[in-house]
Amino acid sequence: MTKCLNKKKIFRLLTFKGDNLGNIRQTFIKNIAIGLIKEYPDQFKHDDFQHNKKKVSELSDVGSKLLRNRIAGYITRRLANKNRGATGRPISE
Repeated sequence: MTKCLNKKKIFRLLTFKGDNLGNIRQTFIKNIAIGLIKEYPDQFKHDDFQHNKKKVSELSDVGSKLLRNRIAGYITRRLANKNRGATGRPISE
């Protein structure tokens, strides 16, 4: 006989939303973002992704839109967490 999963287990597996999971970013994206923050600390805003996106394209030589957006998103998220304090979700480094 085959082993059957409990209906509650199946429901939990199908409805898992991953609320406790963070975003995984590649280390080179983090390194570029951290370098830009250290080099130009007053150029980025903690609550404005569009502004940060423009500044990343001005201050670096990133060629692709996807990479620029990921770097700007990481910068925005990192600055928002610093601004909020230690109460926010942690960003792994």
